[in-house]
Amino acid sequence: MNKQNLLNQLLDHLQQEIDATMSAVNEAHALASHEQSKPENQYDTLALEAAYLAHGQSERIAELQRQALLLNHFELVDFDENSRIALGALIHIQDENGEAQWLWLMPIAGGIVLTAGDVPVRTITPEAPLALKLVGNYVDEVFELNLGHKKKQFEIIELL
Repeated sequence: MNKQNLLNQLLDHLQQEIDATMSAVNEAHALASHEQSKPENQYDTLALEAAYLAHGQSERIAELQRQALLLNHFELVDFDENSRIALGALIHIQDENGEAQWLWLMPIAGGIVLTAGDVPVRTITPEAPLALKLVGNYVDEVFELNLGHKKKQFEIIELL
């Protein structure tokens, strides 16, 4: 698996989110300042609500841009079977039913599904319950994770 390719996909995903959010900001701003949005009475809050929405979306853009900047400076490190799981690790785990998945432990942008060829790779952040169980472990270690009222067992198969 090529981490640089995955990082590029993640950056593309963030840029798409920035573009979509920017479009939403522009629409909300246009709505807030449109002639027909002027309040007709004290209970008409359409323009005010649109302004709040534009402000919130602007804050979201700033956060996404911060994440993109962080990822542009993120150092990609290679791991092997003797490494402990840490930030930047690509981790292949398998549950007791034989279902396997690839995870990429990243500082931000958790829950995004990327692809390495035809293999899905899900990003997770250190705050995720699964990441808390993974960090510091090695290949071939087994751990349990509470998923609702069930306990599920996982084995670490591979580390890149």
